[in-house]
Amino acid sequence: MPPEIDVRTLFAQPRLSVVSGEPDLDLQHIAQVIGQGVAIDGRDGLALLLDRMLDEVDRSSVVAAKTLDLIGHTRTAAALLALGDWLIDGDDPATVAVFCSLAEREVLPRLGVHTLRLLGCDSASTPEAQATLCRLSELLGLEVCGASQLLHAGHYETGGFGDHWRFLLVSASELRHRASHVIARPGSPHPRILDLAALPAVELSAHAGAYPRCVVTEQAAQRILQLVHRSAGAPLPGFSALPSIELALPSRRSGAYHIAHLILNGTFLRFYPDGMARMGIVYPVTSADALRDIIASLR
Repeated sequence: MPPEIDVRTLFAQPRLSVVSGEPDLDLQHIAQVIGQGVAIDGRDGLALLLDRMLDEVDRSSVVAAKTLDLIGHTRTAAALLALGDWLIDGDDPATVAVFCSLAEREVLPRLGVHTLRLLGCDSASTPEAQATLCRLSELLGLEVCGASQLLHAGHYETGGFGDHWRFLLVSASELRHRASHVIARPGSPHPRILDLAALPAVELSAHAGAYPRCVVTEQAAQRILQLVHRSAGAPLPGFSALPSIELALPSRRSGAYHIAHLILNGTFLRFYPDGMARMGIVYPVTSADALRDIIASLR
């Protein structure tokens, strides 16, 4: 972050635009269009900027309600936003620690920030990107948005991302609503009841999935099932949600397991009562944080 910047000029703006400071012509063009943005190189640069603003906030006469817009490229197949050398991944412990610290100190609300926006191409279009939006929203207690398509300098204006392009953004609350709406949709088949004993029990083969597998103990399985709305299962046709973790829950048959997949960062668990080759049935979870804590204790 440029040391000469006067952070006091940022308080009255409705958009706090933070642009990845990497040597990239497209990002430099966006920064020039905005004119009032701040270029940073990673999570340390963001922390420094926000800390400097906190030091000045009490002396500022005007602190406008604003969005915090992190602007960069999405350089991975998962369309996760990169800010300098920092890949913003909701499954990365270092990233989680950054946003936990901001939440614990109430940094963003004190600066007037009501929404965090990850502005990069398709930053709300993949299952991993969507899970990251939902995870950051949970951590911060704020709305978090990403983009549903490619973004370029034409989507920006003096001061930041153009308000007339907001329809290109998808929010974490919208993602949650879509999933819950499908589950609770009137006229859909009766909710599926989760009967663990009736689930197929399979032997574990070599795991070649794009997501890790976690073998669950009997005690942990009981704790996990206590978090599941077992009478609210439904298929989610057309809803793309790549698992983040595969859970192997113990069955009554020695050496065989019931398979469940963690989706949307623990907001739902998908079971396969009709067989592993069929569409799974998705069940909402009462506490994604509690579920992730149980899984973390097993790894």
